Amino acid sequence: MSEGLPGRLGGKLGRLLSSAGGAVTVQFVTAGGSLVVQALAARSLGADGFGAYALFFAVLVMITSVQTSFVGDTLTVYDRFEPRIRGALILSVAGTVVAGATVGAVVAVAMGLAGAAGIGLFALLVALWLLNETGRRIFTARMEFWRLAANDCCYLLVTFAALGGALALGAGASVELLLAAMCAGCAGSLVLARLRLPAEEFAPAPLRGTAFREVLGFAWWRSIQAAIRPSALLVARIMIVAFASTAALAGVEAARLLLAPALTFVNGAGWFLLGDFAKAEREGRPMRARQAVRACALMAGIALVMSLAGILLAAPLGPLVTGGSFEVDGTALAGWGIYAVCFACTLPLASLATARKRSRTVFAIRGVEALTGLLVLAVLLAVDEGNAALAPYCLGIGGLISAALLWRMLRRGDPPRGTAPAAPAPEAAAPTGTSTAPATG
Repeated sequence: MSEGLPGRLGGKLGRLLSSAGGAVTVQFVTAGGSLVVQALAARSLGADGFGAYALFFAVLVMITSVQTSFVGDTLTVYDRFEPRIRGALILSVAGTVVAGATVGAVVAVAMGLAGAAGIGLFALLVALWLLNETGRRIFTARMEFWRLAANDCCYLLVTFAALGGALALGAGASVELLLAAMCAGCAGSLVLARLRLPAEEFAPAPLRGTAFREVLGFAWWRSIQAAIRPSALLVARIMIVAFASTAALAGVEAARLLLAPALTFVNGAGWFLLGDFAKAEREGRPMRARQAVRACALMAGIALVMSLAGILLAAPLGPLVTGGSFEVDGTALAGWGIYAVCFACTLPLASLATARKRSRTVFAIRGVEALTGLLVLAVLLAVDEGNAALAPYCLGIGGLISAALLWRMLRRGDPPRGTAPAAPAPEAAAPTGTSTAPATG
């Protein structure tokens, strides 16, 4: 018996580390490939073209954040095989894909980033991307992170193959070509996901009498909470273009690319924590605020080291990213490092709060943080367009205040040691009072 216990504990720890490693690996595969694509865009499109591509990508990230929180978190938290829930999920996927493609096209037209072909390709990319993201979240719900990493590799390989093939055949580098290559990558990844996931994940369900109202009550607050950070980044980019230029945005975005590994690590580790906190809540062993603070300290320390490495390597790597057509903004480079550290200080606390069904409070705290940062940035840009490089400082430093507020809230709600978790807070209920499932991040 005494020998079996260490073995069981060792096996459990091994599975935990494997899942965490897979979750972080997925983020690095995805972000690494995205980094290469964006670096190719920076080298081949020049400052103005890369600035336009960065805005396209920011819109895609914002739409995806809303959709994956609305659909992905729901299929993770609820029983996705229960007919009423499954019917609601099918309706949610269909509705968000159509709405996302429409919003993407409208925003592209409003910003004047491309012609008719580019707008059509972007709308198609949004639709394919959201369908692919739904498949990715199914892998996540099944805790099959290594399979998800393989699926993401498929997307990257097909994207690079399509892009390289078109350039080899004499096609000129353009934003439209990059969008078309990404469409091909999403299609390839969708096919692979259909082949690798079991048939039960694609089973139909009745579309009448679904639990859509219940799902909507949970998904609404979760999706708007998750959209805060990418939306703030998108608005900041639009403000830089409006007050300064796409060339100024290109310098800030190139700095972000060099700090991408640190941001990717935080995203990957935070993604794992979301599911881990929610699982602990469901199993009656809720995490305490102290555990989230420890995660903050560990993640912030690693993010700091990775950010310093990125800053030190900026001189040799900068020309590789930009192709020498424009300069990496040094002020923004340090700012993105601070942004990554502040992000790491906030994310575990926000994840634990959401797992405790406090999504509305998290939304309020982070919403005020984002609005304050954007207001400060607007004032700085109005005074001097050269202040565009201060964008990551404005958006990042407020995260420390949010972290302190979240920690105070979580401490007050910590369950007594050795007791069952408390009942859900009233704010967790849907606007209609029907949502009963825990949120996961």
